Amino acid sequence: MQLLDNNLDQILADAGIFSPDSSHLIQQEKSLTRYLERAYTGYLENPDTLESTGVSTELGPLVDQTEDLMKTHYDERIELFMGFLDTRYRAYTMAYYGESGNDEITLEEAQKQKFRLIAQRAQIKGGEKILNVGCGFAPLETFLLQEYPDIEITGITPSTVQAKYIKEKMQDPCHPLSNGFSLIEGVFDESVIEKLGLAQYDLVISVGLFEHVLNMRAMLALMASLLKPNGRSFHHFITSRIVTPQVHLHKKTVIGKYFPGGRVWPHDELSRHTEHLDLVNTWFVNGKNYWRTLDDWHHRYWKSIPQLYNNDFSLDAIKYWNEYFLLCKAMFAPLDGTFYGNSHYLFTLKP
Repeated sequence: MQLLDNNLDQILADAGIFSPDSSHLIQQEKSLTRYLERAYTGYLENPDTLESTGVSTELGPLVDQTEDLMKTHYDERIELFMGFLDTRYRAYTMAYYGESGNDEITLEEAQKQKFRLIAQRAQIKGGEKILNVGCGFAPLETFLLQEYPDIEITGITPSTVQAKYIKEKMQDPCHPLSNGFSLIEGVFDESVIEKLGLAQYDLVISVGLFEHVLNMRAMLALMASLLKPNGRSFHHFITSRIVTPQVHLHKKTVIGKYFPGGRVWPHDELSRHTEHLDLVNTWFVNGKNYWRTLDDWHHRYWKSIPQLYNNDFSLDAIKYWNEYFLLCKAMFAPLDGTFYGNSHYLFTLKP
């Protein structure tokens, strides 16, 4: 293995795998970004409708291909995620580097800024009972319990890898998750109502969930049923400024192979589902923030390669993840981050 470590860069280069700082990969990203910028400009000049893509937000199950998604992506070995995520929260969603994405701060600081922004826009004051649907490694819970130690928060995840990580932190008396937090392992659907209880929560929140939601109407109806009178619902997820032909990632894009059942909805789509909730406000977060996040992840992943694959060296696995970061960065870079980004939505329960 020592020989491998000493010659790793050459071994990877011979296999066509290059670092994010290499001239080869920088040029590849620039070329892909230019190609996508032309495509995005075409979408803006000839806007389409969601109906024309054949995708509906009012039909079918709440989510699609959850088992495939966990197997393909979110249940990868824990060491992989620990190799590139921030060390403070382990957040696997966009960090926030400021309104234009240009703040010169670390990934850890940017993730904290993201959670602070979410807490502000979700109007969290402390003392609330909160449900987080799709909690990942519980980074939002970690932040909130540090900032508002009197809240009660429940997180739900279908990922066995994420749940195992969370359970370990819950047993650590020095970790915020050891007090005030409850975990439900499984899919969020009608079957969890018995565990959660109707009209029990001041806030139902999600961060990075709706990319995997198929039936928005049914999802928001279920969330609304969990809210107390005057309760709020807040959501953060990847969106496009307008409809694109690639709404359904799995069928239409190269990135889709990493996210079975994944979708990128247009910014305005969630806002029109007000059967059970009143829309208070929406925000679009510039995609340069996600580019910066992905670039930080990419560099950390590259530095972690010797440790990640020390006992099980796999060129295919390294190429798979290296291309993932490249493709995702190119997705958010065009048009100065104004086409693909994240959207925030705040709703209140109808009287």
